[in-house]
Amino acid sequence: MYLKDLVDIQMGQSPDSKFYNYDKIGLPFYQGKADFGRINPTPKIWCSKSKKEAKPNDILISVRAPVGDLNINNEQSCIGRGLAAITCKPDVDMMYLYYHLKYLKPQLRHISTGSTFESINRSQLENLIIDYKPYSEQIKISNILQVVQRQIEVREKLLRLYDLLIKSRFVELFGDVVLNTLNWPLVKLSDIAEYRIGLTYKPEAVSSSGIAVLRSGNIKNSQLCYEDTIYVNSKVESKLLLKKHDILMCARNGSQSLVGKVALIENDISNTTYGAFMMAISSKYYVYLLEYFRSQAFRRLISVGATTTINQVTTRMLNSIVIPLPDMDTINRFALYHSQINKLKSDVQKSIDETQLLMDSLMQEYFG
Repeated sequence: MYLKDLVDIQMGQSPDSKFYNYDKIGLPFYQGKADFGRINPTPKIWCSKSKKEAKPNDILISVRAPVGDLNINNEQSCIGRGLAAITCKPDVDMMYLYYHLKYLKPQLRHISTGSTFESINRSQLENLIIDYKPYSEQIKISNILQVVQRQIEVREKLLRLYDLLIKSRFVELFGDVVLNTLNWPLVKLSDIAEYRIGLTYKPEAVSSSGIAVLRSGNIKNSQLCYEDTIYVNSKVESKLLLKKHDILMCARNGSQSLVGKVALIENDISNTTYGAFMMAISSKYYVYLLEYFRSQAFRRLISVGATTTINQVTTRMLNSIVIPLPDMDTINRFALYHSQINKLKSDVQKSIDETQLLMDSLMQEYFG
């Protein structure tokens, strides 16, 4: 059946900005994927006069780049043009449709690439083919998938706890790096690190093999993820090839929350570069800098790079940073602890990946 036969669809429309506010007056205003949380959106802006609204338990879908991301609306809200709200009819289980649409995300991405700016319209959304099943079977399938999803979420929570241990050890050894409470010598970041903007390539250079190009989506939970990796058949300068102990950073993105996220190249790596919206940072103090870049202190510094169109970390911004530099012995003690926790994180991540494979296979079985 077509999606339009099973749901009501409300395409978003942005109200006049004069009605925006941060004082929680009116309805939460969601503009796109940047407002999405793990399951439910998180309000950052409110709107006192809305044009298009979403109801509680509507499925919110991103219809502008990145297309196909989903959340479940948990309160009456206003939606902008980057989103559509999907209301299930009585004989459609909301969670069944939610997982079905997750399965169709690659198809939605494919549909959206025909235009200069990735997007899908009402007609493309309405005419998605949905495998409609009896309501009792929908409930059974969604319950199974939710159990598997909860297993993934439990493991992801464990990853976040390990990250807290690392942050705690960082403060224990290095103190407050903003106030420099342990009186370490101050140095310019540019004196202890080298940073390079990534590869610019033409769409026709994208290939099924060649040099791997890492982008922001390849950083998840501060670790490298090779899903959705693209390849180019272009010649790449040696200085743009990643090497062991480089820090990979998302330097530009339409979503402010993604700018500045980092991952460490922990092992030897070959034939791999990074996109123009990314940055590679090399330093013998890589472990210390990795955690510094993950700190709220760094996030506050880069927030000045936000604009109405794009958020970014520039080399000029990095050149202006002055940070405490601990002695190498203390950094090595932290590196040992960091390595031990990272091994535990790797085991958990492996379990997450295996459970995600189970989820993918089940979704293929149910919706393929």
